[in-house]
Amino acid sequence: MKPILITTCLFFILINGYSQETQTTKNLAAKFVSYYNADQADSLYSLCSDEVKKSLPASSVPAIISQLKNQLGKLLSTEFTSADKGITTYICPFEKSGPVLYLHFDQNNKLAGFYVNVDKRQQIPLKDTEQLVTITTTSSELKGTLSVPKVSVKIPVVLLIAGSGPTDRNGNSSLIKGKSNYFLKISDELYANKIAVLRYDKRGIGQSTTTESEINTKFEDMVDDAAALIKFLKKDSRFSKVIVAGHSEGSLIGMLASEREKADGFISLAGAGFPITEIIKSQYKEVLSADDYKSASAVLDTIEAGKPVRQQLKNGLEIQFRSSILPYLNSWMKYNPQTVVSKLTMPVLIVQGTHDIQVNVENARQLKKANPGAKLVLIEGMSHILKEGPVDRQLNIATYSNDDLALHPKLVPELEQFINGIK
Repeated sequence: MKPILITTCLFFILINGYSQETQTTKNLAAKFVSYYNADQADSLYSLCSDEVKKSLPASSVPAIISQLKNQLGKLLSTEFTSADKGITTYICPFEKSGPVLYLHFDQNNKLAGFYVNVDKRQQIPLKDTEQLVTITTTSSELKGTLSVPKVSVKIPVVLLIAGSGPTDRNGNSSLIKGKSNYFLKISDELYANKIAVLRYDKRGIGQSTTTESEINTKFEDMVDDAAALIKFLKKDSRFSKVIVAGHSEGSLIGMLASEREKADGFISLAGAGFPITEIIKSQYKEVLSADDYKSASAVLDTIEAGKPVRQQLKNGLEIQFRSSILPYLNSWMKYNPQTVVSKLTMPVLIVQGTHDIQVNVENARQLKKANPGAKLVLIEGMSHILKEGPVDRQLNIATYSNDDLALHPKLVPELEQFINGIK
């Protein structure tokens, strides 16, 4: 089976209450590490709360352990970080540097959640031209970085919205070894052209948090977050106009938020032109065996219909289609990007690379067809991460973790021309 590029977060559910670190939770965290390293999936599962067990089948735990070990290695230690609102939190570093594993224990000394994310103990270094931004919504606290050129006149600002999975404000995924930093590079280059940029961590990713459990999180929550950030930027007197740029899944999120908050312009970067059910099926067809594809396709149809998933899954599909993520997928499936983009009345730019192995060119053409007034730009040789990428699938995937690669040279000039052309 080929590598799957559809990335989703590991299981995470929290229950509110009150707790503090005890010797019991300290021992439980140590047991988790021991069970994980010894591949004792049943013992690890026994640590979980009833709420977790309702949403996480025991049969999926071995695959989770295997996936994590293949990518990040064994766990090295545990470190207590906080005890707040019923949740005691530990951080566990892996053998391979980078992301860490978060463990959350509830007031009943049961495992309430575990997931991989960036190490939030590490402060994000700021340049002289950057400032940290915090926006609080009804169910999230969003952290971002705002880069504002030092000029004496009003300038445009771009809100960058990341794609699916645990992708942070810089365009890096905790599930991929190494860094790509394509959002950071876009920010730096637009800044050099006197265009401000706000990039942010999505709720539950990086330094942003959420009070919602995974099973209660919907696609609309992401749209609400983006809309709140547009409002925030519109109130800033330093900016002449607010342009939203969404990448991959962020494209649809950005469309919906832009329509709601009347952004001054919208940019789709490698955005889907078909409903997500069709996109995922297309991606799976490239990487799964015929039998696994048939199973996955049937599951997607079941989720879209809003019915319980009863199929037996394997080869990692049981993780991607865990019950706690199904409400999010179902809410996402309700939107057709062609319908949404057709409603946008502001200037629209659709940018698509010809070497994108996740979203093909036909998606961009369908968006253009749905919004004839939009500008369509096809960039020869550009990959899904907005850099030059080989046609060969494996070589293309290898570029995802290469920070040394620059953005495709034709990308930023197109963005700059569009942004400065909005009146």
